[in-house]
Amino acid sequence: MEMAEVRADAPAAADEDRDLVDRARAGDAGAFETLVRRYQGWVFTLALRMLGDRVEAEDVAQEVFLKAYRGLRGFKGASRFSTWLYAIASHHCLSHLKTQRRRPAAAGRTRRGAEGDDPVAAERLPDGAPGADALLERADVARIVQAEMACLTEGHRLILVLRDIQGLSYEEIARTLGLELGTVRSRLHRARMEMKGRLTQRLEPE
Repeated sequence: MEMAEVRADAPAAADEDRDLVDRARAGDAGAFETLVRRYQGWVFTLALRMLGDRVEAEDVAQEVFLKAYRGLRGFKGASRFSTWLYAIASHHCLSHLKTQRRRPAAAGRTRRGAEGDDPVAAERLPDGAPGADALLERADVARIVQAEMACLTEGHRLILVLRDIQGLSYEEIARTLGLELGTVRSRLHRARMEMKGRLTQRLEPE
């Protein structure tokens, strides 16, 4: 999945989103498909980082867009479409994780697979190909990062993903999650400090 070339936070993109939402509400299926193409990479990456499982992330991403489509008429336009969609995706991931906790066996499979699944989809290279060792090393690091991220509380994991992986501003995160700006900053600081400690133990030689 790929993000659209136009940045979702650009004013022109926000104007285009409003037009696409209006057309989708009027029954233009192609308009909503354009919105899906624009944001599917973002939603999938969020789900993958939160859940640690590619298949589950794909399912959750589809559910997010279905939920957004069904809720279009309730979107009042008080915020950008992107902020509204980010909120749906964030809360749906948290809801999915909550459901997982009620199914210990399924949750265990996800935790065990977190480090085995390659969240960055490293390319398969033939043995001896130039740069193969470096790519494999980066893939190993990515798996460790994903595994340690899965050990964070869900709230800390979400805010870390939104800021440090998805690149949302503090203000966007506050609007997306309905939090005070100071709360966003303090939670992000705690999440970063915990991740730093975990990665130091895993990656630095003794």
